[in-house]
Amino acid sequence: MKNLKNTILVALVILGSSIGIYVIQILIFNRTQDTAFYLLQDLAFIPIQVVIVTLVFNKLLNSREKQQKIKRINVIITTFFIEAGSEMIEEMSSFDGKFDSFRETMTIKDLTGSMAPIKKRVREYDWSVDSRSADLKKLKKFLISKKAFLLTMLENNNLIEHDSFTDMLWAIFHITDELQCRENLAGLPPSDSAHISIDILRAYKLLILEWLDYIGYLSSDYPYLFSLEVRKNPFIGSKDVRILT
Repeated sequence: MKNLKNTILVALVILGSSIGIYVIQILIFNRTQDTAFYLLQDLAFIPIQVVIVTLVFNKLLNSREKQQKIKRINVIITTFFIEAGSEMIEEMSSFDGKFDSFRETMTIKDLTGSMAPIKKRVREYDWSVDSRSADLKKLKKFLISKKAFLLTMLENNNLIEHDSFTDMLWAIFHITDELQCRENLAGLPPSDSAHISIDILRAYKLLILEWLDYIGYLSSDYPYLFSLEVRKNPFIGSKDVRILT
C-alpha cells in the first residue's frame, strides 16, 4: 500500500510539473493555439511510443534476460555433472544388464552431432535394470554422500522452470530415500527388489537424458569443456583422460 501511495504521488508531481511548464509557456509567449497544437501532437505520438517500448525494447530485454537465465541454468547443470552426475551414471549403470550394448553408441563421434537421435534411443531402449545384479550398499553410500549437494541444487531458484532437470533430481532423491530407509539391503523380497529396480531405472534414464543435453550444450558453447567431458564419458569405462592420438 505504501509503495502504491508513493507511485501515485510521483505521478501527480510529474503531471503537475508538466502542466506548470505549459502554463508558463502560455504566459511567456502568449501562443495558446500553438501550445494546444503541439500538446495534441505529443499525445498522438504516445501510442507509437507505447508500441516501440512494449513490442520492441521489452522483447529485446526479455530475450537477453532469457539467454542469461539459460546460461545460469547451464552453469548449475555443469556443476552437477562435474560434482556428482557423471559418477551417478557410472554407479547406476552397474545394475544395467544391457549396458555394454548401449554404450557402443555413446562414443565421441556419436556425441558431436545432434542429441535428438540418441535421446530418442534412450527413451525407447529396452533397458534391463536389476537391483540384485550389483552392490546396492555401494550405491546407497554414494547417493547419501551426495544428498546435501543435491539439496543445494533444489534450493536454486534458477531451476524452478527447468522441469526435466528438477524431475531428475526428485527421481534421484527418491531412490536415495528408498535405500536409506532400508537398514539391511541383503535378502530383500523379490517384490521389493523389483520396486527398487524401477526406481533405479527411472533415475538412470533421466540422468542420461540430462547428460546428453549437457554434452550438447558444451559442444556448441564450450568446446574445450566438451573435449574433457567426452574423455570422461561415463559410458566408455576408462578413467584415462589423456589425449593419446
